Amino acid sequence: MFPLGTALLPGEPLPLRIFEPRYRQMLADCLDSGPDGGRFGVTLIARGHEVGGGDVRHDIGTFARIENVLAQPDGRASLTCTGAERFRVIEWLADDPYPRAVTETLPAIEIDPDDEASLRALALELRAFVDEVAEVRPEAVPVGLPDFDLADLAVFGVFEWAIRLPIGPADRQRLLECHSVADQVTVLHDVAEGLTAMIRFGR
Repeated sequence: MFPLGTALLPGEPLPLRIFEPRYRQMLADCLDSGPDGGRFGVTLIARGHEVGGGDVRHDIGTFARIENVLAQPDGRASLTCTGAERFRVIEWLADDPYPRAVTETLPAIEIDPDDEASLRALALELRAFVDEVAEVRPEAVPVGLPDFDLADLAVFGVFEWAIRLPIGPADRQRLLECHSVADQVTVLHDVAEGLTAMIRFGR
């Protein structure tokens, strides 16, 4: 397990630098643990710090699939990972030699035909937010934003839209803990309202 100061979303790229001895050991164990071993769990730290341990962690997180490892001669490493399935922690184990837990994989949140109307309404809201940002601060609009079409959601669902938006850790965690598309739409609607208000207030 790798507790961080942000919540990793399914489908999201995650670059990491490994330098603490405990996480060097974790990485070695992940890479040596068989065909399904090239991954580890990422959870949001509720209280505390990333370095040194002693933190309090949320129990729902995302597996990070290791895509590439660049090892340094001194034992440090740079990783590129991608968020995969969500999980729930059943039991936290001792942090020796590194944070570990017993987990269960959570099911993917499937999009039903009944969800499509609310998703289209959310897409209009997100496009309007991006248009407003482009008008006020065009330099702040990142390259590669999705079209906010339902076709964007084929692999990771609503997370495909969320990972392109400037969402804070608390709202990311709310998304991870959703049980349905309707719950996810509610979270992103709240996020869009808050971001739009920030843009307007900053004019």
